Amino acid sequence: MSVFSLDEATGAVSINAHPQETGFPVTGAQLVELLENSEFAEFEILNTNIGKLFAPGNDVTKASLVIARCVDASIEITINDTNMIAEATLTTAMGGKLLSVENAHAAIKKAGIKKGVNAQALDTFLGQQFERAAGTQYSAIIAHGRKPTNGTDAKFVRLAPTAQDRVLSPQAKDGGKVDMKNLGAIITVKPGTALMQRIPATAGENGYTLFGDEITAAPGKEHQLTAFDGTKIDPTNPDLLIANSKGVPVALPRGMRVDDVLCFDNIDVSTGHVEFDGSIIVSGDIKDGMKVKANGDITVLGFVESAHVQSNNAITIMLGAIGRKRENDEAFTCEVLAKRTISIGYAQYCHIETALDLLIDRQALHCDLTARRLIRVGKGKNPQGKLIGGNIHNAMRLEAGEVGAPSGAKTRIFLAQNWFDLRDQQSKINDFEKRLAKKAVELRVARKKAQQISVDIKKQKILHKIQKNEQQVKNHSVHILRQKKMVQQKISRLLASSRLKINDLMHPGVELKIAKDSKQFSRIYPPHLVKLSEGKITQSF
Repeated sequence: MSVFSLDEATGAVSINAHPQETGFPVTGAQLVELLENSEFAEFEILNTNIGKLFAPGNDVTKASLVIARCVDASIEITINDTNMIAEATLTTAMGGKLLSVENAHAAIKKAGIKKGVNAQALDTFLGQQFERAAGTQYSAIIAHGRKPTNGTDAKFVRLAPTAQDRVLSPQAKDGGKVDMKNLGAIITVKPGTALMQRIPATAGENGYTLFGDEITAAPGKEHQLTAFDGTKIDPTNPDLLIANSKGVPVALPRGMRVDDVLCFDNIDVSTGHVEFDGSIIVSGDIKDGMKVKANGDITVLGFVESAHVQSNNAITIMLGAIGRKRENDEAFTCEVLAKRTISIGYAQYCHIETALDLLIDRQALHCDLTARRLIRVGKGKNPQGKLIGGNIHNAMRLEAGEVGAPSGAKTRIFLAQNWFDLRDQQSKINDFEKRLAKKAVELRVARKKAQQISVDIKKQKILHKIQKNEQQVKNHSVHILRQKKMVQQKISRLLASSRLKINDLMHPGVELKIAKDSKQFSRIYPPHLVKLSEGKITQSF
């Protein structure tokens, strides 16, 4: 016969008779051991009641014989401060009922959670009750809110290659080899040719909290296709740009242009200087002393030799540009100027300047180089080209294999020099802010004086004029605050992204300036990165 009995209604487990009456068990520990070896082993033991049963002088008639009870599994839901993550903590049953899926959902509902419950995670969480010891706790995340997915900006996909693409894509020969001199036919388009496809911006997808509150996604920025000279928007598709005339396609931001193309074998004294509104392709060289200007791309498959080459778009010089060694600070005999990217094989004794990126395939010797964004000497993601001597007048980023020369030739590098212009803008904005603040004070004083005027008509006239001036000051303040924030963002981005990356060696004789901080390097350094940190030039290897 069992020592214990269970009350089905209350879930209480009692000893059938008081130990003092039966003489068994002798101690509380012995009673607990009996309980743990019984069918009620997982029940919650009431140690206080057991202690009273064996306490000296305990009244047998009044003592409670309940020594354990069953406890159902319970769950507690905790929601984080952002209302985006819910964690459930489950206390396993002690002889009582397991927590059912229905019970869990009721607790989730009571916590106010309306969305984001992960059914699979909840099932796995509840299933662990069978593996855990009675009366233990464990936790898991069972619900997530969803962060909004911001929309993507409108994109523009080029459908027609440009002359620069032609130069960068030599033709394959039989046997899989590449003929670097055979660049294929000159790329031209005819009316109706598809040039560029616009992929519209997306609205994004709203998110939500666990309580069902919607979190609005930011839509992507919408930009429209722009039809430049020789192009038009397809009448049947507003997102497609097509050619409207025959010529060479030129890539531009958010659109393309179709230029007339002028082709030369060489540009020399026999052709004279060339100035053309479209694009120019030279299959040979541009000779000493010649001047070539174009509104479109200039593509040279050979060399530029002590000539002036200028484009309002991109310039590509396959082999290289070479000038004569200069004395002191006289101008270089070879100049290459562009408003967009310059791609060049090799440069020596040249002045090269672009408003975007400068990409040099092999090396630059004793040149003056300027680019508003990137100067890269070498090819690919890990360029190994050489930059020896000369001056980098301004760029945000410079990347090369080797910088400087073993001989210690002076190589001066100036990065992020736009910082000075931006600081001047910042100073002017601050001065203007002070003038606006002073004007606002003067208007407040004027308003007080106007309030004291006894003649009502005169008073209203003056107050109206003051109000008009106050509105102007307010409008200027809003505009200047926007400008101030924009300039500060530009400064922050400039300083954060400006850097010099060395992929092989940096030799002695390199002078570096980033923004206003400068540093001279007098020994050899292995591959490393140089950037600005807290206003100081730092190196990381």
